Amino acid sequence: MERNHGIGAALALLLALSVSAQSTGSTAGGAPAMPAGAVFNIVDWDGGPLPPLYERSAQLPLSLDDTIHLSQAEFSDEAIIKMLEERRCACDASVPSLIRLKQSGVSETVIQAMSLHALAPNRHLDLVIHMDFEGLGGAGAVSTQARKSYLYLIIPDGDRDRVFFGNLHGALGRTAARTLVDNTDLLLPKPVRRASFVARVPLKVHGSKRALVFLSTRPDIYTVADIPEADRKAAQEFIFDYPASSLQSRCSLQVLHRQDVMLANRWNLERSHFECEWE
Repeated sequence: MERNHGIGAALALLLALSVSAQSTGSTAGGAPAMPAGAVFNIVDWDGGPLPPLYERSAQLPLSLDDTIHLSQAEFSDEAIIKMLEERRCACDASVPSLIRLKQSGVSETVIQAMSLHALAPNRHLDLVIHMDFEGLGGAGAVSTQARKSYLYLIIPDGDRDRVFFGNLHGALGRTAARTLVDNTDLLLPKPVRRASFVARVPLKVHGSKRALVFLSTRPDIYTVADIPEADRKAAQEFIFDYPASSLQSRCSLQVLHRQDVMLANRWNLERSHFECEWE
């Protein structure tokens, strides 16, 4: 259900797709069939604030290595368990990690406590996307047209790609109420339109990730393999490590589009910035 919380009108502009990289069959017309539950319409995204962090202690959670070091430093089991109860553990509580603890000399009592008080594994990201459009300034009109009409963010997730894309036409036409002004040049102030999108999105496989950001004329890119060669060469790449568990899992993408001086209906992807916070 659509919610009008400041940016609710802009939320209908963006569609998040998550499509398995493997074949999912065909429709009657021969086109690839979309797996059930793989298409997410951001019109359902809540434009309000992200959920508050859960905190049991003012101190950061322990890690797997912290638990091993405390045990090897001959802290008592009771002391380590008390710390785990108060601070929890931002650690991977999988079977291989439990075996590593055992092999490192950690007692089974502490291992059981760590497994009990470990933070839940990360299965999603709180994703914020800001799209800025910088006009030419002066008397020049800000174009609401764009040849490369689609902004893409693609994040791999195991055997599938999480694909998020936004239609620039809609963003340019619906964000006039959120217009800022760049006064760097006092003689030629430039209008900057901003559209913001906030949602909790699935991301299940942990480890090193490579996020790709690019513009395209195509609205039907479902995996990295679908990216046209020219778009791939122009893509901006961001590497980040997705931990097994953490206090928070928040990532933000900021994108600046600049109106072309010669071709007013052309918007160039000037720069983008992608970063995540885990603690």
